Amino acid sequence: MSAQTQRHNAPHSQHDVIVVGGGMVGASIALALGQIGWQVALVEDQPIPTLPDSQTPFDIRVSALSPKSIAFLQQLGVWSTIRHTRSAPYRRMRVWDAAGTGDVTFQAADIGLPELGFIVENSLIQAALWQAIRNTDTITCLHQSRPTHWHSEGDKAQLCVNGQHRLSAPLLIGADGAKSWVRAAVGITDTHSDYDTAAQVLSVRTEYPQQDITWQRFTAHGPQAFLPLAGHHASVVWYDQIEQVKLRHSLPDDALLDELKAQFPAELGRISAIETRGFFPIRRMHATRYTADRAVILGDAAHTIHPLAGQGVNLGFYDVMALIECLKNSDDLGAPKALQRFERLRRADNLITQTGMDAFHFGFRTQNPLLIGARNLGLTAVAGLSPLRKLVSNFASGAR
Repeated sequence: MSAQTQRHNAPHSQHDVIVVGGGMVGASIALALGQIGWQVALVEDQPIPTLPDSQTPFDIRVSALSPKSIAFLQQLGVWSTIRHTRSAPYRRMRVWDAAGTGDVTFQAADIGLPELGFIVENSLIQAALWQAIRNTDTITCLHQSRPTHWHSEGDKAQLCVNGQHRLSAPLLIGADGAKSWVRAAVGITDTHSDYDTAAQVLSVRTEYPQQDITWQRFTAHGPQAFLPLAGHHASVVWYDQIEQVKLRHSLPDDALLDELKAQFPAELGRISAIETRGFFPIRRMHATRYTADRAVILGDAAHTIHPLAGQGVNLGFYDVMALIECLKNSDDLGAPKALQRFERLRRADNLITQTGMDAFHFGFRTQNPLLIGARNLGLTAVAGLSPLRKLVSNFASGAR
């Protein structure tokens, strides 16, 4: 075993911060704090992906990174790795209503940017972050490890991992996803509701080479989305009633390709092959609070939203940036004042975005003629008025 491997697998009892969850959000907060110089323990229970090569199949899970998120990844020193491994910039974003005439295209040029964002595989983002983490001496990694017990003791959070390693730090950060162990362990409750739709996600090979546009068509059963990937690849996301999604998921590739051809518009071009497929139900969740004694939660551990606009991981990165801002001048990393300031900075923005996604989801599913007319007027107004297009584009790009 190499000295480096020993360093990253041998747990130490005393740290400045303990981070539970090594996904995109957890890895980014651990790396950012470690680069500042704080001693970080990072606990992750899943195997860590490696950077893909030209033969690696595309991850079915992708994210639309905003310019603000990309700037953050640049600060961490990982964006160049992501950008030059494989990613797809998009400069246009088209949204239209299948039940009417509303049709609007947002363009990066409208807000003076070279791109509106990049479509990147989640596993690639995570792999690049972990590559940097392994080269950061201030971060101790506990791979494939599970927290088993937590309590606060004076000015320290005490975490037991795998029933044997005891970690101690002034602050425990939960970035362990929608089913967060940390959220439950520190006594934070949540409000949640399940949508009556699921997202069917397909990694496909396309006739067209890489495009620079994402599009989303709203139908009565949910949106249909196209997200460009590198080369002749794309991610197709088809929202529909759960039983319909399950039925299509069981179809052989030829039959599913016929369904795509019949239902999706010609803008996508011919789909020549389905490479990977999956589906997941959609749930909206918001923690009743983000902080507890010596603990804070962020990312999907604190909030999940309808993924129709791809804002989930961006909100998680915005949480990370806000938490760093609140902690960097704090003498006590787990002090209530700093953590409460973080919640004030982020809660309203997360709630506004959640509510906006709900409005899109439910507003475009209605078949009431008056509401169909109203939403098409709204899309037409946005299409025709440059200030409105800029407002929406800026919000999506992370400018708040």
